[in-house]
Amino acid sequence: MIEREITDLFGEKIVERISEARPGRKPTQPKGYAALPGTGPAGETCKTCAHRRSTGNSHARVYWKCGLMQHHWTGGPGTDIRMRSPACRQWAREES
Repeated sequence: MIEREITDLFGEKIVERISEARPGRKPTQPKGYAALPGTGPAGETCKTCAHRRSTGNSHARVYWKCGLMQHHWTGGPGTDIRMRSPACRQWAREES
């Protein structure tokens, strides 16, 4: 704890205590991609990949994940993928 002594407008001493604790959580790093986005075929995205998986149903929120990374999935946003992300080198054409 840091203590700082300040004099206010009326000449009185005020002791201010400032916590040294970290300001909060670090931002979540996206770790759900099988490879670095942008290393795959030009013009393709995660939305057009055969490996994309949905973890929701029609009545709940849908969270998109990469099926190749299923053994790393967590219940949080760190393993989510963005459908607009450019394709990675593991991209595969979806079977019709």
